[in-house]
Amino acid sequence: MEFSKFFNSTIKLNFILIISFSISVNSFILLPNINNSFYVLFHLTFIYLIFYHYHYYLYLVAMVYGILFDILLLNYIGAHIITFLSLLMLYVLLRKYLFRLSSFQIIFIYFITLIILLLIEQFLANQIHNYKFNMSSFLNFFLISLIIFVPTLFLFTKLDK
Repeated sequence: MEFSKFFNSTIKLNFILIISFSISVNSFILLPNINNSFYVLFHLTFIYLIFYHYHYYLYLVAMVYGILFDILLLNYIGAHIITFLSLLMLYVLLRKYLFRLSSFQIIFIYFITLIILLLIEQFLANQIHNYKFNMSSFLNFFLISLIIFVPTLFLFTKLDK
């Protein structure tokens, strides 16, 4: 029996969220790029869920993961929960305009949203919790995003079929 017969694509994407969250908050000191890669994968999956599988349960998902990321990575609540919930509200406001875009434009906005989300999280962590804004870590996130963006998009479209 096939995996896709039992679970729809939303459930599969939520499994990816759980796995990528779990790996991104663990501390692989020897291989920090693994944590960063799964951190970026989590954000890619969350944005994909918002763009292609929007539902009101995503507000609860954003709150839970936002609080957990904030507590486990920053020891304070603030930066992640604010960005996740703001992204959801922004999507609701711009949804009717996004439906009019071509697939190339949506993919471009999807990638730009990822980069802006990562940048805003670091900026808010700096402003709220005095977390050092490190340009090298942001460039690391950007490079990882460039590397895993297309394969992840390919995987997500395969999961949707």
